[in-house]
Amino acid sequence: MNNIFQELVEKHKPKIVDKREFRVVGISCNTTMMDKDIKVPNIVEEFHSSRIGEIKNRMDETISYGIFVDPPNFNPEKDEFTWIVGVEVTTDEDIPKEMTSITISAHQYAVLEFNPKTDDINPYQFLYQWFTSEGYEEADLIGFEVYNPYKGVDSNYVLHLPVKKDMK
Repeated sequence: MNNIFQELVEKHKPKIVDKREFRVVGISCNTTMMDKDIKVPNIVEEFHSSRIGEIKNRMDETISYGIFVDPPNFNPEKDEFTWIVGVEVTTDEDIPKEMTSITISAHQYAVLEFNPKTDDINPYQFLYQWFTSEGYEEADLIGFEVYNPYKGVDSNYVLHLPVKKDMK
């Protein structure tokens, strides 16, 4: 690792954690990397300002999720991916109209706390670079951000990317 990257690692302190399976209910959109900076903030704001209260069986009133689901063999230059904003639930019975449910599998995750107001890194690229340098590889097509709590588009979040030990 070069010195600049090592300094960023020491400052941001990414880590590997185990997470249990959990279920999220929310709203979704399909987008491309080119359009995500418009579509994702819009759907996240819509959810938090007018739809979140419709969900029953919530686990924690302060926590919400931004979940991305990449297609197999995802090409960020041209492929669409799905973004889901939602909350964890005990059961996905009685899903409100026009909402979706997703189960996030138990995994190990590379985790990074990110403050968009003060951190001057791309959290996704940085975390990917870190976990590959630590001998891990991507393990799934679903990752997520955790907001605790969501306070608008500049909210701090914890990024989770699913990983497994690289067996090469």
